Amino acid sequence: MPEGDTIFRSARALNQALAGHQVTLFETAYAPLASVNDQSPVAGRTIERVESRGKWCLIFFSGDLILVTHMLMSGSWHLYRVGERWRMGRDRMRVVIRTVDWEAVGFNIPVAEFHTARSLERSSQVPKLGPDVLGAEFTVEGGVARLAAYAAERPDAGPGGRAR
Repeated sequence: MPEGDTIFRSARALNQALAGHQVTLFETAYAPLASVNDQSPVAGRTIERVESRGKWCLIFFSGDLILVTHMLMSGSWHLYRVGERWRMGRDRMRVVIRTVDWEAVGFNIPVAEFHTARSLERSSQVPKLGPDVLGAEFTVEGGVARLAAYAAERPDAGPGGRAR
């Protein structure tokens, strides 16, 4: 099962390769993603950034479109140079995002949804997560402050968040 650090490293690699580049091809095995792509094509958009939030990977495209994926037990993102042979079979491909130089392929990804910034705030589990402890913006002081605030708000919470 991919853990948070694996997703963090994947998002960082995807961001380094794709951020700032225009999508030349978007392909998916999922009908809901294909439907959104049919109505509002991903090809032609710029990949603004890729980030992780816990076990979620978020790919931000220009025009307020966000691809949100969760790997669960067996999903993974792979990066290939355009034309390079994939290490997994096409039958495991769920999403392909191609730029001039790179091809990001999501294999066996069980959860993949498109969102806008607003729909992500309203309906996803992603915004309910706190700051990513692996993220550059996380500080020890901020983490300690959040823990203190949590303890003050929930004085009956014991280890693991259970009431004593």
